Amino acid sequence: MPRKCTICEHEARHEIDTALVSGTVSLRDIEGQYRVGRSALSRHVKGGHIAAKIQKAKHAHEAVAGENLLKRIERKYARFEAMAKDAQKWGELELELKVYRELKGFMELEGKATGAFRERIEHSGDMNITNKLSDEEVEERALAIFAKKRK
Repeated sequence: MPRKCTICEHEARHEIDTALVSGTVSLRDIEGQYRVGRSALSRHVKGGHIAAKIQKAKHAHEAVAGENLLKRIERKYARFEAMAKDAQKWGELELELKVYRELKGFMELEGKATGAFRERIEHSGDMNITNKLSDEEVEERALAIFAKKRK
């Protein structure tokens, strides 16, 4: 009978998995803080025991980032609307038109962010928010992160 994963059985599994998924804590720190071996951490990652958590964390991060972006856009939109109303109230037609020109840019950004426009949003990060990753791809990325931290 195969041995059970010592990380899965560890009393601080949730904290260890969180540290592994976050990518902000070094493996050495995880080893020392929870008194686990690097080989146990490697088996835990390679065995696919945290793939689901990585996938959930990725989706949660994307959802929060998207919500934050939309909230910022909505605040800017409301501010521009208020500026346009003020300009209209003061009889400053030229200023009102300038405000609406700037507002147009924010409306385009909102359309791209929400998918109203069918353009793909490009970014410089490693995260691809337009496609879902398979469990295998998630595991490969987790292993790549693990390998980089191991060096």
